[in-house]
Amino acid sequence: MVVEKLEDIIQIVRDAGVIGAGGAGFPTYVKLQVKVEIVLANGSECEPLLHTDKALLKENAAKVLEGMKIVMQVTGAQEGIIAIKGYYKDVVAAVEKELSAYPNIRLHKLENYYPAGDEFLTVYDATGRVIPEGGLPLSVGVVNSNPLTYAQIKDALDGKPVTHRMITVAGEVARPIVIEAPLGMSYRELLEKAGGVTCDEYAVIDGGPMMGKLVADLDNGIGKTSSGLLVLPEDHFIVRMRKKSIGEMVRLSKAACCQCFRCTDLCPRNLLGHELYPHMTMRTIDYNMVEPSQHITSAFLCSQCGMCELIACDFMQLSPRKVFAEYRKLLASKGIKNPHQRKGFDVRESYEDRKVSIPMVLKKLGLEKYKLPYPELMAKVLKLSKVRLPIRSHIGAPAQVLVTLGQKVMIGELVAQTEKNSLGASYHASIAGSVTDITDSYIEILGDLK
Repeated sequence: MVVEKLEDIIQIVRDAGVIGAGGAGFPTYVKLQVKVEIVLANGSECEPLLHTDKALLKENAAKVLEGMKIVMQVTGAQEGIIAIKGYYKDVVAAVEKELSAYPNIRLHKLENYYPAGDEFLTVYDATGRVIPEGGLPLSVGVVNSNPLTYAQIKDALDGKPVTHRMITVAGEVARPIVIEAPLGMSYRELLEKAGGVTCDEYAVIDGGPMMGKLVADLDNGIGKTSSGLLVLPEDHFIVRMRKKSIGEMVRLSKAACCQCFRCTDLCPRNLLGHELYPHMTMRTIDYNMVEPSQHITSAFLCSQCGMCELIACDFMQLSPRKVFAEYRKLLASKGIKNPHQRKGFDVRESYEDRKVSIPMVLKKLGLEKYKLPYPELMAKVLKLSKVRLPIRSHIGAPAQVLVTLGQKVMIGELVAQTEKNSLGASYHASIAGSVTDITDSYIEILGDLK
């Protein structure tokens, strides 16, 4: 596709439905509307046990680098950085093989710790710049995206909308895989592609062990931000912590929180210098403090990485993360916005010493048995009997459905779109077939397998 104007690239990326593939689903076209100094590809694969970014970079590093080059052109950035854990030597080698064609892009080797991949940490590790409280990478002149997002930008310029994504299936399955699957492919069918589940009572997590969400219905489908699918025994520590209610957590905290400071000592955002003190926030519920104070409103600074809950407090099994999430919800309901906007601070002296390695995370969480050097990479899935295409994967206004029940659609056909002047995303049919159901959250398409 020949593009004459830079603003046309922004529109093409929007029309293709590209959003952040490895995070919260922020619409990518918005990031292309600013001028920055650095374009960063965050290939750290933050979550343990996931191999999605690594598989993409190993198999098609050139496409990722081409996407970065496009973003550098649009934003005026003079430098590109692709950040990958040096531990993955085969992935590093695959990227280095292609880098000679991109003189303005360099490789930065990250340490193998958690949560390398949190954009605040990756920006600091790769550039030395500290994102202020309440800020974004843009606040320090950086555009940061997942490698798959850059690959999708390149596809968009080649006329291909987002209809598939790469996803890892791991844990209690017979054959862990990385697969390029149609959006809306059911969790159940993905588990079957991985040889089926290997335990009787199990839970399925969309994402990784630290930040992923429990799947309630295996017949629903993966979305644009689904980077992994993890199967664990139902009685696993991680699953039990996910299922604890906020009410139960408050009662446990009042009985068991000993104010040991360990959650604060290991909090990644605190180590970056942010005024976030999880142990003090736990104290607010232990003493029934209700008026918004610094330690309540600091909920806006929490990244929900799970370090406090799953690593720091694995013995008492308390969850500052859940408390922060609940406080943030309550504050938002009252119209209270983030008051924490501090700038110009340094990372704490203990930043390097308190990084927790991925091997230690796996050991503490009882996940070592699921660690594989590299799972099988399966061919792209082209045909399915049915998909439930999620249309709420993005941040912003809801996408409006553009199809009707019974309508025939082709793969790549536009089926839902946010209004032009609103922050949002477009969605395209991931298989050819007929629309059989429409809800607020998905469009179901019955595939034409002829």
